[in-house]
Amino acid sequence: MEWFEDDRFWELTYPFMFPPDRMEKAEEEAEEIIRLAGVTHGAVLDLCCGPGRTSMAMARRGFTVTGVDRTPMLLDTARSLAGLHGLDIEWVLEDMRDFIRPASFDLALSMFTSFGYFESHDDNLLVLRNLHDSLRPGGRLLLDTMGKEILASVFKPVTTEELEDGSLLIERHTIEHGWKRISNDWLIIRDDRLEGRFRFGHWIYSALEIEEMLMEAGFSFVAVHGDLDGSPYDDQACRLVVVAARGD
Repeated sequence: MEWFEDDRFWELTYPFMFPPDRMEKAEEEAEEIIRLAGVTHGAVLDLCCGPGRTSMAMARRGFTVTGVDRTPMLLDTARSLAGLHGLDIEWVLEDMRDFIRPASFDLALSMFTSFGYFESHDDNLLVLRNLHDSLRPGGRLLLDTMGKEILASVFKPVTTEELEDGSLLIERHTIEHGWKRISNDWLIIRDDRLEGRFRFGHWIYSALEIEEMLMEAGFSFVAVHGDLDGSPYDDQACRLVVVAARGD
């Protein structure tokens, strides 16, 4: 079983990955996504949608949204939250290597470093090819990740995060294979006891590597930014945000 197929991982890390303030920030980010991608209406694919934070924000702005994720618990949460807010969103339980819906979307989203999960580089490239083919001619992809350049500037072998209830996430990080991948050892402590431990790794890509992969996947135009606000990807960048277009 691959690490992201372990539902317990998502259940125990959910409070750290999706705290209320991050969920609330989706509304502001949706406006930035629309401006940066230049897509103001149509059909949106939210790949690895998680609990639907971005999906719901885009649906509120009149887009027809399809959220795809392979974790039942996250999709159930997304479906429940969308129902509470009266939002009509299509939820699809599927691995992103398998999901493809030819020429169906005007905008595709890959948010919060949900790219590069797979052991094989070719599988990561397959995801980009699927995204390209799922877009309509002229459609846009917005991919948001932690670029290798940024990670190198802020890297710490151990980081910690504590919630208001005292729950603690300890993360140990190791760079491997000449800065191709990062391995992680996460420990979750609640009530002074170890509740979960998860070891996993994923690929880390530079801006140039992502750009080359997107071109190989068939995209005709790629623009690199340092945040959703469209700032430059330079030494002050917070994220690696890439906008790519499928040719007409």
